[in-house]
Amino acid sequence: MNGQPAPPPPAPTSASAGPGPSRPPWITRLTALPWWVWLGVPLVAWLASRLLVTGFGLIASMAFGRAEIGLDQAVPQALNLFGSWDTTWYLDIARRGYAFDVGQVGEVFTNVAFFPLMPMIMWVALALGLNPFWVSIIVGNAMFLVALVALFNLTKDRFGHEMAVRATWVLALAPPAIAASMAYTEGVALGLAVLAAYLAWKGHIGWAGSVAAIDVLTRPTGVLAVVPVVMLAWAMGTEGRRRRMLKALLPTALVGVAFLAYMQFRQGAWNLPLEAQAAWGRGQLGVGLLSLLPAELGQAVGGLFGGDLIGSRDLLGKETLAELTGLSVGDWSAVARDVVFGVLYVFLLARLWRREGGLRSPWVLYAFLVLVVPLSSGSVTSFARLGLLAFPLVWPMAEWLGEGGPARRRWTIAAALVVTALMVAQLASQAP
Repeated sequence: MNGQPAPPPPAPTSASAGPGPSRPPWITRLTALPWWVWLGVPLVAWLASRLLVTGFGLIASMAFGRAEIGLDQAVPQALNLFGSWDTTWYLDIARRGYAFDVGQVGEVFTNVAFFPLMPMIMWVALALGLNPFWVSIIVGNAMFLVALVALFNLTKDRFGHEMAVRATWVLALAPPAIAASMAYTEGVALGLAVLAAYLAWKGHIGWAGSVAAIDVLTRPTGVLAVVPVVMLAWAMGTEGRRRRMLKALLPTALVGVAFLAYMQFRQGAWNLPLEAQAAWGRGQLGVGLLSLLPAELGQAVGGLFGGDLIGSRDLLGKETLAELTGLSVGDWSAVARDVVFGVLYVFLLARLWRREGGLRSPWVLYAFLVLVVPLSSGSVTSFARLGLLAFPLVWPMAEWLGEGGPARRRWTIAAALVVTALMVAQLASQAP
């Protein structure tokens, strides 16, 4: 205006990288190093956390013996707590395929409740003459490392290096991350979800959509990995939007339809994996929140105050705690675990909501859906483990740790280690 040139735009400041003071010059110089240098942070966090979890598992196995439910011949005794429960179902599918007797699906336990990616990995191991348990453990742990690497780089892009370091350690030391060291789907599902989000953030929509599509085959909430991919693709502008949306959505749609079509034509009903969840005490999505959740919580409270639950078991297995203290500790302990983590997730989601601007943010919407979808079935069973996939929640946790002093961080780490040890010990008698 008035013949004067327009002033240049303001230079970006450290505030654009996230909360906290300006970074010292040495941090700025370090962050200019090649990307592969920063593999060290997630790698160290991964090694430390996985060694801790494995050590706790070995100690718990020696102290409490075999897990009460399910142990396949492929699982070594020393690591039996990492290869029981759902692992037995995955191994059964890998060896025998999905059950054809589906007349009582939802009334009795059946392997059609489980999605096929982990059994496919185990099947490949069997075809190659390898131990399927060891292969699945290696794949799960490797994908957890992928999750940490992708999270570190995504967080560094959005909030800066210090925040990335804290967020990486928060995820690595999260007690529910014990499932990433088991022959379970969590490590794979989490790795695929974070990798898809990071690829979409970098603008590689085609690759992001393909990675998210694989996540569909891990577990029911695996399909949600496409949510941030779609939202980030949309936010890139109107030019080429139709092509980007096709790249984001089409792979997931094709893989999802293929899996449901297989169930329809091979097993007789496309919705078998969802209907089979009822045998595990999960109701119809949305409806179960009102029909089943109050009863489940009521049973847990009854067990806490001396009532006896059907199939109740001790927190540490073998009635150990009851023998030592005279107290009855039943299935309420697993519900208490999941409720406590549920409260923590809600607190972190509220902080993320305020920071990111509500459901308009791909990170908030994804985390919200990851928590709400399983909870809407009316069960808190395994909610701590299922909430691990809501990886954006590590950002408000890392921010909270950054706001406090060293004492807050030390107490948080100590609490995380204690809870991790208890959750590993609990595997002897309770599903994670």
